[in-house]
Amino acid sequence: MKKYLLDTNIYIVSYDRYYRNEYFPTYWEKFSTILNQHVVIPKIVKDEITKSDWFLEWLSDNYGEDVLNHRDYSQQWQTVLEFVQSSGLYNDKALTDQAKGWANEKIADPWLVAIAKEENLILVSDETKIANLGQGNPTSKAKIPDACDRLGIQCITRNEFFGEVGLLV
Repeated sequence: MKKYLLDTNIYIVSYDRYYRNEYFPTYWEKFSTILNQHVVIPKIVKDEITKSDWFLEWLSDNYGEDVLNHRDYSQQWQTVLEFVQSSGLYNDKALTDQAKGWANEKIADPWLVAIAKEENLILVSDETKIANLGQGNPTSKAKIPDACDRLGIQCITRNEFFGEVGLLV
């Protein structure tokens, strides 16, 4: 059975924008089953989800699997950072920017790439690729789909994930 690793943005847009619990209870019932059958959740993702007490409580009540310790993947995380630094696709800000730089240990994105690579998981993210990446101007933002492409990791969108796991509401 395929296993998936969901970017924090998948959870946040679900509870905050698209599938608010008061309007889409069936979504959350079915999503609970999907999480337990198909999804691995690392602690770094859980730590990034801080704006919704409702969701954190829902997750605690509905996710029966162990939360993965992302720090167990430090060596692979370092490899991801080395790729960003040495690929020529990114400038220094992609690593060092205080808010979004991948060298910040509190940013989930490079940990997700590292875990997906190590565990052969499918990464699910709604980030969009940088259209002109590698065409002369190194960018200051590393994006999950671009890193996945270059590191041989399968990365799909939320709707592709829903199709693969058969979510129908």
